[in-house]
Amino acid sequence: MSSRVGVNLRASAYLHQGDRKYMEDEFQVAYQRTHDKKDIEYAFFGIFDGHGGKEAAHFAKDNLMDNIVSLRAFWSDDDEDVLAAIKEGFLQTHMAMWKVLDQWPRTASGWPSTSGTTASVAFIRRQKIYIGHVGDSGIVLGCEDPDGGWHGEALTRDHKPESIVEKTRITECGGKVINKSGVPRVVWNRPKSGHQGPVRRSTPMDNG
Repeated sequence: MSSRVGVNLRASAYLHQGDRKYMEDEFQVAYQRTHDKKDIEYAFFGIFDGHGGKEAAHFAKDNLMDNIVSLRAFWSDDDEDVLAAIKEGFLQTHMAMWKVLDQWPRTASGWPSTSGTTASVAFIRRQKIYIGHVGDSGIVLGCEDPDGGWHGEALTRDHKPESIVEKTRITECGGKVINKSGVPRVVWNRPKSGHQGPVRRSTPMDNG
């Protein structure tokens, strides 16, 4: 089987800042050519829907694809190896993000940055599409009907706290889901603003 993409590709993207003071979202389109420059080994597409600041989305754009394609398993002919490499790349990016958190702007209350992002990516390689995602930026495949029409098929399932499966996972990881203004939100416990000294069981806490 050919290792080349073997298809014609056309991509477009659009970002809208809305009424926010700054853009928090990012997208990425990239590809790698074959040695003879006549085709491409893979094409990459990524969407990063940031929230709480722009830093996480920018970091994911700058690092996620490289972390994935640098893994030997990504270049395997086995589909499971490729998918495992995508998962490992996500984990590596997540852990690397934690290491630079202290460099990001703090919140107005002085807490460490709460910047986060979704990450939905697709690779086209070996005439196949491989995907990975975290968050609720869905990936939809457009399929042509026999009558010439089109329909969309969802390839991902949103990770949202109102989902029973996702809420259970969050709780089992030590997190908590509460309703804020009627919307389920993931929160964590932290000492009330102004607290000094060690955190004890009796320390007053806020849900952040």
